[in-house]
Amino acid sequence: MPQLYLYLVVVILLMTIGRLAWRPAPKGIDWALIVAFIRLDFPSEQRDVAQRIAAGLAEVAGMKIKQLRPEHTLREIAAWADNQIYATDLIKLFVVAFGVACNEDSTFRELVERVVEKKAKNMAKIS
Repeated sequence: MPQLYLYLVVVILLMTIGRLAWRPAPKGIDWALIVAFIRLDFPSEQRDVAQRIAAGLAEVAGMKIKQLRPEHTLREIAAWADNQIYATDLIKLFVVAFGVACNEDSTFRELVERVVEKKAKNMAKIS
């Protein structure tokens, strides 16, 4: 009978300590989930684009992206970056990625509106 108790103690210890010792590797941050709040500030046709752009900006700004509001300018957003980044770098990125022109004083809302407008024009050309 004592062997049974010893066996149960070993099994219980392995079940508790084993979970601590062999934890799964941490996963990356789901930026799309972190910035999902921004969808509430935009009309329904702009929500997906706003969230996608905000998730991309989160890669640069980190958790400071939680401060993001539609009225923030690209200059302000660039200042949140942990590594120094200039607003002009973000502008170049948006020109290359979305084909939209903007400047340092462009707000996040203006950027989203331009991207949605550009996508609508591209879809109209295809149709």
